[in-house]
Amino acid sequence: MFDLVLICNEEKIFEGEVFEVKVETEDGVVSILPNHQAYMTRIAKVVSYRTKQDKQLSIEIVEGFVYTNGKTCFVVVDRA
Repeated sequence: MFDLVLICNEEKIFEGEVFEVKVETEDGVVSILPNHQAYMTRIAKVVSYRTKQDKQLSIEIVEGFVYTNGKTCFVVVDRA
């Protein structure tokens, strides 16, 4: 597991441990797992994540970006 910080419209809407983060980019879907190589990209449509309670959650977005260093994943998005 690794930490996810999800910020939407300048408000933190989730912070906690997750198993996986999936982001839909302009080039396709990217899965971010624990110890992922440092990575940053723009997000096109959807962010989904699986919490340590094994809940799968997702949000549709207008635009945003994701950054991970392998231990923490930061997602900053705008929703309509």
